[in-house]
Amino acid sequence: MPISRALKRTAPLALGGALAVTLLTTPAFASSGWWYSNGGGAKGFYNHVNGRVIACDIKTDGYSAVTQILTKDGYLLTSVVDKLNNGACSWRTPTLFEGEHKIRVCLVKSGQKPTKCSPAHRFYV
Repeated sequence: MPISRALKRTAPLALGGALAVTLLTTPAFASSGWWYSNGGGAKGFYNHVNGRVIACDIKTDGYSAVTQILTKDGYLLTSVVDKLNNGACSWRTPTLFEGEHKIRVCLVKSGQKPTKCSPAHRFYV
């Protein structure tokens, strides 16, 4: 049976539309963007290009900066601490599983729990 001319012309358009919908609804793998602790003093970032988790102490206040990477359920996977406000940041390159993660940035004093944490922000690896 021959395929009608209309089907030959419209089938690629229909498939292309379905592909566009699929691409738009699939989570993008992207960097987290810069996030700041409550009240400032620390900033952090996840870079999807090189896999680095970055922490930057941006205020001389006796606190260190800590960037934490969490599972989507809030369990801690890894953290990076930057102890000095010297214009340089600290980083590490952990192995993260594919999928949804969260990042938060806090202030911390040696031997104490993190404080003044940003809300946990979602990103995908």
